[in-house]
Amino acid sequence: MTVFAIDSELLLQVVWVSLVAGVGISALFSLVILGGARATDARRAGRSGAAAVYAALAFVGFLLFVGGVALGVQAMITK
Repeated sequence: MTVFAIDSELLLQVVWVSLVAGVGISALFSLVILGGARATDARRAGRSGAAAVYAALAFVGFLLFVGGVALGVQAMITK
């Protein structure tokens, strides 16, 4: 008689997806912070080209971050 049935494949899927999502979302937000800080530093130093590149990096990182969070929330709501 089996009281607990554990699907090990499903358990491993939960582990790796949560690991990738946690590291991925954290890395994306780190890009937002890095891009924003470097853009500010470059703007203060008068390097407008570098400031624009770093600002674009922060903007793209923020869009990907928001998309990842929205995907996670949508997955939690539908399951």
